[in-house]
Amino acid sequence: MKAPRRILCAVVSLGALACLSIAARAASAAPADEPVATPTTVSATASAGPPVVTHANPRLKLSYRQFSVSNLDGTGVPLKGIELDVYPLSTRWIRMGLDLEAGRGQATVLGHSIQARYGLLGVVGGFQYPARITPFVEGRLVGGVLGGTLDGPLTIPGTTLMLNGTSVATYIYGGGIDIGADVFALGRGYVSVSLGWLRTTWGGLDYAAMIKDPLAGIQFKNLTDNSFTLKLGVGF
Repeated sequence: MKAPRRILCAVVSLGALACLSIAARAASAAPADEPVATPTTVSATASAGPPVVTHANPRLKLSYRQFSVSNLDGTGVPLKGIELDVYPLSTRWIRMGLDLEAGRGQATVLGHSIQARYGLLGVVGGFQYPARITPFVEGRLVGGVLGGTLDGPLTIPGTTLMLNGTSVATYIYGGGIDIGADVFALGRGYVSVSLGWLRTTWGGLDYAAMIKDPLAGIQFKNLTDNSFTLKLGVGF
């Protein structure tokens, strides 16, 4: 009886050893586990979009501007000058700043030439969209001094007063709107072009009333004119 039991134990032991050997070979032959992308990694990759490109906002502009004001007889007096705009506030959508202007022109009254000069100070503000070509709409309110020097003698209608080489000065104010674009050519530097409308008023002689009624003496009135305006500038 002991011999069959020994034979049975030997058979069981050999079977167990064979199973362990097969399991070890299978484990060594299995490929290494490949990394699996976690939901966090996939989400981070998907949420990363293209980089946001920002653009410089206009801060300073030096321009040439031309417009006209009313003459004493109702005709227009063309004026040309230099304008400096400074924008302390210039964001993605809004610009606000100060406007400083000075220039000159020439008028004719009763066949006599008058050399006109002006100086203006005001505020500007509007909307813009900064890009390589920055479109804008800008309003302005200005006020200052308008002066003139008479070339030759001139008798004021309705009086015996004669002016000869006289210089006078008066107030002027106005407001308008410009529509244009700033084109960035190199870094922060840009060129600018705009067209607009300007309404000006200044205090002067009521020329028509004095011609109509010479005995009424010197009369004054506000002279108002609406004109188109052109502005060309450079800035950064």
